[in-house]
Amino acid sequence: MVHQLAIIRRKATLRSFCVNVIGCGFAGIECALFLADHGINVHVFDCATGTNRYRCDCHNCEIYGETEENKNFARDLLRKELKILGSTLAEKEDSLRSGEKYNSCVADKLLELGVERVKNHPKIEFFNICVSELNLEEINVIASGPHTSHGLLEFLKDLHGSMRLFETFSIFPIVQGIKEEEFFRRGDELYLPLSYQEYISLCNEIMSERNSLIKKGYPLKNDICLIEEMAKKEKDGLKNNIMRPIFIENISEKPYACIKLVRLARGYEIEGFASSFPPESQYKIINSIRGFENAVILQSGKAVENHYINAPFVINEFGQSVKYPNIFYAGNISGVYGHIESMASGLSVAYNVINLINNRQMLAFPKESAIGALNSKVISSTIVRNRPVIADYDIIKTEQIFESVEDKKKYLFENCEKSLNKFKEEIFNGKHI
Repeated sequence: MVHQLAIIRRKATLRSFCVNVIGCGFAGIECALFLADHGINVHVFDCATGTNRYRCDCHNCEIYGETEENKNFARDLLRKELKILGSTLAEKEDSLRSGEKYNSCVADKLLELGVERVKNHPKIEFFNICVSELNLEEINVIASGPHTSHGLLEFLKDLHGSMRLFETFSIFPIVQGIKEEEFFRRGDELYLPLSYQEYISLCNEIMSERNSLIKKGYPLKNDICLIEEMAKKEKDGLKNNIMRPIFIENISEKPYACIKLVRLARGYEIEGFASSFPPESQYKIINSIRGFENAVILQSGKAVENHYINAPFVINEFGQSVKYPNIFYAGNISGVYGHIESMASGLSVAYNVINLINNRQMLAFPKESAIGALNSKVISSTIVRNRPVIADYDIIKTEQIFESVEDKKKYLFENCEKSLNKFKEEIFNGKHI
């Protein structure tokens, strides 16, 4: 039975506490290292191993519709703020970006080095196990990421009641090398019209591959957003969903079905083509379509199951559970997406864990800062969304009018630095005690 959390005593010192950090991704690492560097004993629990842990998010922002320029500006702003606030990972990322070129991306290498530092820190004890329940008398930081273990998920659901902790979204294939002359362009979108016979041939190819995989015992999902499930449901399952026909200029009759492609920075995304098929099966299907015969598939499609809390109803702007003050959420599970956003979330939670231990008031980061604005956006109940928050160009709201984009960027960088330095000075001088 879950009991009310213990209230931290005023006379306690930092060294008398041990904080549990569940998850050793970017948020968990940032939080654990900051706490440990401030003299707090930390237990880190993580069951990820090998390559399952290190997953780069460099290109996944394209899934959420973020442009490179938009993403880079917002994340550079967060990086600057993280360094002001004493982030270990932000400083290390700078040295990685300016130094040796790695075969893997900088984010992957940064995470690997962060895990190594966590394991070697004298104030941190690392446990390579999955956590399925929490000791509610202790301080716990849940930074278990988008793929939280089933046992812990069930515990959190029971703990918080009706909170939503599950989401499925589709990742579509990204291709290069298509025959663009076969397509009709409309802005950044391309459309491939299909005749009835071409459509039926595609459906037959999908169903043939599905039946073959089932015979081989390959585990398939049955999510309705998958092309194999749409094709299985009915003959026009694909046509009535992701391949709805449209009138195309220079074609006298509306085609039976259409395949839509959206231009991205590194190729074209085939809209709607999520699948649980292995990559080689997806390649076979895509290459069988007219115009895709010689296409290179940069990313296969899939349906991703992510877990994150319904933040506006579970946590406050400090990342702290409204119902259970000893529980904090950081990183993807709290409602942010991206490794820089997760680092910011982990660091801001670490600041307030220290405040809780010292029986000080919780700190809301300045709204003029990207970190403060990000925390506020996560818990905003006025935003109806089914995906986590990514820091973007408009993350900080300002009524000031600027003559150019560059003027606005300069203002935001300078104002963020000023507000956070003032914030740190106020902490140092004891204003927030």
